[in-house]
Amino acid sequence: MLQCKKCGAMLDLTMAACPKCGTSVEMGRLTGILGIVCRNCDAYNEPGAKVCAGCGQPLGKPATSVPTPSVPPTPGAMPQAPAEAKPAVTPTTFVPAPAAGRPGAPGAAPAAPVVHSFPRMTIPPVAPRTTPSPTPAAGGEEPIALVTVCPSCGQDAGSGQLCAKCGQPLGSRGTLLMGARPPAPGQRTATQIFGALAPGRARLLLERGEGFDGATFRLLADEVAAGRSHGAVLFPGDPCLAPHHATFFYRAGALHVRDEGAPGGVFLRLRGVSVPLKPGDVFAVGDHLLRFAGPLPPPPLPPPDGTQRLGSPRPPGIAVLVEEWLEGGLGGRVYLRPGPSLTIGRAGCTINLGEDPYLSQAHAEIQIEPDGGARLRDLGSANGTFVRLPPRSEREIMDGDTIRMGREVLRVGIA
Repeated sequence: MLQCKKCGAMLDLTMAACPKCGTSVEMGRLTGILGIVCRNCDAYNEPGAKVCAGCGQPLGKPATSVPTPSVPPTPGAMPQAPAEAKPAVTPTTFVPAPAAGRPGAPGAAPAAPVVHSFPRMTIPPVAPRTTPSPTPAAGGEEPIALVTVCPSCGQDAGSGQLCAKCGQPLGSRGTLLMGARPPAPGQRTATQIFGALAPGRARLLLERGEGFDGATFRLLADEVAAGRSHGAVLFPGDPCLAPHHATFFYRAGALHVRDEGAPGGVFLRLRGVSVPLKPGDVFAVGDHLLRFAGPLPPPPLPPPDGTQRLGSPRPPGIAVLVEEWLEGGLGGRVYLRPGPSLTIGRAGCTINLGEDPYLSQAHAEIQIEPDGGARLRDLGSANGTFVRLPPRSEREIMDGDTIRMGREVLRVGIA
């Protein structure tokens, strides 16, 4: 409540002027513009409201309190506290039982009852505090909390459906996973645990391609051919496979793969290491095939009169060329970028390849060394970076390795 500075009359916060002397009330003008907060329940009310919309109490008046009943003094009664410090009390009379009736006092003479009075606590009812329960999702399931730490790179994933660091999918949409991540570098493989391999110990699991995802091919013979129409590992619907594309074989107790010279080649996924890149090397990220063309060659010598050929400015320092290969063997975009680091991904990188469901936001990196050499490494992408094997070459493969040939992605498993 307010008091008029001129006449001392009691004022309401909702009053714009004193009803007794007509003096304007500063607080009343302010509440008439901004509204008023109820003293009883702290609810906000629109300007000009007289009754609280939350509890129904008149605005501008102090909160109501529980009345304290007057209790007549009783001899021997406990002193009562003020109403504002203690809840209301109601006197209660207690008559103790005679001594003879109490255990431990047999034969005691009955005595006159002594009356003791003490206050009985009367606590006003308080509405229980309720915590709003989360609204169940469709189907009666509890809503799933958002992921804040990326399970792939361990960094803060942000609030989107893809990790802001590596592009790992965090929801039902985004980068499409090909399968489980390969073992960490240095982890023992099944070959190292079980010793020499024999035919039938290894199998190929199809993670993505033109066949049925999850299909398993057991390598039962010493040599197993793979391709579009020749061998035991067949994918007749993949036009990017040669009739006999690759061969899987056992040698000296280990599993190997051999490129049979098909135009599309055979690719092996990087496993936590960087590999050197030479001019002409081909690698795959997502659904994109890239060729490392090497450093930008020096400019040609000017003619004898010294006139320079007109052109765009050359990048400073060491710059390299990265070419895109389109399906069918046609050349696509060419990227000329300076070092020492070229990141490749969907967006926010040195080389942005655009929308690709199998490409992470930051997928791979080319590191330019001071002597002009280059190395390629994967940036923890969900679907990995694949490097092409030299044509007609052989490579030992282990448990957890991933092979890509044509549109098929196959993971090696050893029983």
